[in-house]
Order: sequence, then structure tokens, then C-alpha cells
Amino acid sequence: MKKILALFSFLLVSGLLMNHETLAQKISLPSADFKKDMSGVFSPESDLDIDDSKKEELKSANSKFFDDILEVAGSNKSDEEKRKSILNLGKKQSGAFSDILGENKAKQYKKAVKKKMRPFKTKYKLATLIL
Repeated sequence: MKKILALFSFLLVSGLLMNHETLAQKISLPSADFKKDMSGVFSPESDLDIDDSKKEELKSANSKFFDDILEVAGSNKSDEEKRKSILNLGKKQSGAFSDILGENKAKQYKKAVKKKMRPFKTKYKLATLIL
């Protein structure tokens, strides 16, 4: 019984340590396709029913947002500073969504983006931080 308990404890501690390592991954520059892929994810759906000028404004804001994220990811800051900066950029961008689209459409837009982003969260670790 003691051997089983010791083995179980060892496996539990090992699992927690491996989980901690995966959560503490380094933030580094993603592949060159990151901006293109994320721009596709962040492009507004036709069912959102917004005019072309708003779409262009949103596209421009998103492009600047991704440039800022890539700049932070490639900087010499610590991983914690990068994480904080990226989270702050995400909050700022959420505010831009509301400014451009209004509250209700911004909520619909963010919901659609989150849904389209799911497959990219494993490809790009940064995707988990940006929205």
C-alpha cells in the first residue's frame, strides 16, 4: 500500500512539474505566417454587417496591433514583461474594437474571432495571450 501511495505521489508531482514547465514557456518571435494567419482570423465576417469604412479601420487597427505584438515578442524584455505588454496590448485592442464597432458589434466580433482562433492557439503560443 505504501509503495502504491509513493508511486501515486511521484506521478502527481511529476505531472505538476511538467505542467508548470509548459505554462512557463518562453515568448519568442513566431513564424513569418503569424501576422498573415492572425489577420485572417481577425478579418470581420460578412454576417457582422458593418460598412466598408469600418472594415478598413478595423483592418488597419489590427495590422498595427500585430506589428506591436511582434515587436514585443522580438524584444529583449523578460518573458514576464513580454506577457504583461502583450496582455496590455490585447486590452487596448479590445477597446479599439468597441470604439470602431460599438459595444454590441464588438462583442459579436470578439466572439467570432475567438472561435476562429482556436486552431491557431497550438500553432502560435502568442495567440493565447492576444484576445
